Amino acid sequence: MKKIILISLIFFNSLFIFSQSIYVDNALMLSTNKYGGTARFIGMGGALGALGGDFSSLLINPAGLGVYRSSEFIVSPGLSYNNNNSTYIGNKVNDGGYNANINSLGFVASGELKNNSRWTNVNVAIGFNRTNNLNDKLTFEGINNSTIMEIFVNNTIMDTINFDALGNNEYLLFHACVLDTANGRFFNEIDNQLFADSNNFKIRQRKIMETEGSANEFHIAFGANYSHKLYVGASLGITWLNYKQYSSHYERDIDEYPIDNFTGFDFREYSSTSGAGVNFKIGAIYKPVDFLRVGVSVHTPTFYSLEQTFHNEAYSYFDNGEEKNAKQKDQNYNYKLQTPLRLNGSLGFQLGKLALIGFDYEYADYSKMELEDDYMEANGVIADNSVIKDVYQSTHNFRLGAEARLGTLYLRAGGAYSTNPYKYIDDYNVISFTGGIGYRDTKYFFDAAFSQRRSEYNLSAYSIQRNTALAQIKNRLNNFVVTFGVRF
Repeated sequence: MKKIILISLIFFNSLFIFSQSIYVDNALMLSTNKYGGTARFIGMGGALGALGGDFSSLLINPAGLGVYRSSEFIVSPGLSYNNNNSTYIGNKVNDGGYNANINSLGFVASGELKNNSRWTNVNVAIGFNRTNNLNDKLTFEGINNSTIMEIFVNNTIMDTINFDALGNNEYLLFHACVLDTANGRFFNEIDNQLFADSNNFKIRQRKIMETEGSANEFHIAFGANYSHKLYVGASLGITWLNYKQYSSHYERDIDEYPIDNFTGFDFREYSSTSGAGVNFKIGAIYKPVDFLRVGVSVHTPTFYSLEQTFHNEAYSYFDNGEEKNAKQKDQNYNYKLQTPLRLNGSLGFQLGKLALIGFDYEYADYSKMELEDDYMEANGVIADNSVIKDVYQSTHNFRLGAEARLGTLYLRAGGAYSTNPYKYIDDYNVISFTGGIGYRDTKYFFDAAFSQRRSEYNLSAYSIQRNTALAQIKNRLNNFVVTFGVRF
């Protein structure tokens, strides 16, 4: 079956959502790479681990820096469009958004050694590449026979009306008049209507999820060329990210199934995460014969220090036109994330001056991710790390690319495939297709590339037994990049 993701309300104060911790979800999202980079790198599917000679090959194997024979400066502006087609209880919605960005900016200084040593070149690079595109917008809506209010009302069940025992979200909903009190208990009109006649209950639901941001890596890298047979390199990566999340769960009655006195409600969640991290990469490329290059590299985990700010809001709407709302105060949470170690193996084939072919394999074990905060003895972080080990697994990522040379004109194509990071969910895989074109002379070059990353999965708006509705999502992340470069 396709992946089923439970998108539920983010209970920030308890650090858990209904299905699992939001920090467990974010650990995977922030550890997964959706590489930007130069147009050449993107056009060849990122398969430059053994070929090198491109600034963004530092993302895979820093030994590729040793291939350089001249200095260069590059800049790569880009435009991405993330499109989501959803089908929820028979209703189709198309949503998405554009984002302009800088995919890479870098400088390579190449120095030739003239001391009769077999070390012929020593090169240094400085600059950044985009490592993750976190921009997305998704909407799905339809008429369901269950309501998320079941969860909120069930959370309030107690012997007496005790406001001190309410969860933070239930307390918020009470102040927005979504929850009320009567006959010694908390209630809501939607939930009452459901249990009064569950066979004749329908309500319109709309879920909106919007994210904005990116992760980038600043490189300080070193590469060397030994007798045009062996290339070695290392890089220090300083990463930084900014990421905003917005989610809205909206329910309202429909004419055929009215709710007494109550029109509907909207529960909204806002979160902003920022931080920085550090990692180290080391690699080598060996050329046993002129047409073949073999590359290997190791990426240490990235060690992030992150700060999150969050709050929730609730809005209620009544038949008499009255509206109520309530908002939580902003809260902060500081924590650390360790991403998994990555191992890369690459092959590169050079067919004279006519063409290049690259193949990369990458291994990463997402069950090795780890969260940490100042309260490690608290159940939240301990449980989160246990869930990470239980639900995630190792992945195998493949990249394939080719470049054909026609004088000063270059044609490129490639693709990538990533296996499922989830241990207990079948058939969740990601595939990408890429293509590009370039013009290069001795001093200047221009490249353009297009890539499309495809994934399909199912979403559940909230997790209760009565709710069996799933939204089928088809996601297409389109990325167009151009690179301008100068050699000297």
